[in-house]
Amino acid sequence: MTGSNIDADGFISGPHRVDTPHPDLVDALADLWGRVTVAGGAVGFSPTDSIDQLRAAAASLVEDVRGKKVHLITIGQQHVLVGLAVLRQRQLPVRKHTGELVWLAVDPELQGKGWGKKLLDAVLVQAQAIGLEKLDLVTRSGHDLERFYEAQGWVERGRWPGAVRVATGDDRDEIWFTRDV
Repeated sequence: MTGSNIDADGFISGPHRVDTPHPDLVDALADLWGRVTVAGGAVGFSPTDSIDQLRAAAASLVEDVRGKKVHLITIGQQHVLVGLAVLRQRQLPVRKHTGELVWLAVDPELQGKGWGKKLLDAVLVQAQAIGLEKLDLVTRSGHDLERFYEAQGWVERGRWPGAVRVATGDDRDEIWFTRDV
């Protein structure tokens, strides 16, 4: 992970939908996930995961963007990726009207400034544009994300206690949310 010079009060561009990934996108994604993870964020990685593991996940995501399997929405600051949202439409015929918010991440320096909400709003616009009617997401407990998602119109539908192991002795609940588009 590179040290980034994020200006919490600086200009942010976006949200933008990424149709053609930039050659540096894999590294930018891995770097953002790393910054969020080290700060304690819930993006699916632990602080002990290597940068190579983050890059592998980022490379897979970029391939999914290229293959039109997911919709990537980003925000940036002076050529630094500072936030993202990933939307995936369900593929089974009986679920094609639904989608999943796979990832939502905002750089720790920018959290609490409304960028997560702006990314979620952009996800809703994209979901409507591709004909989705319902969305779901899974997050983990321990970050007060429940209140954030509920404030944005998401409804908690269930919990799986201890399903996420952040570290030895640090198990969290997996929480499932849904919302209509």
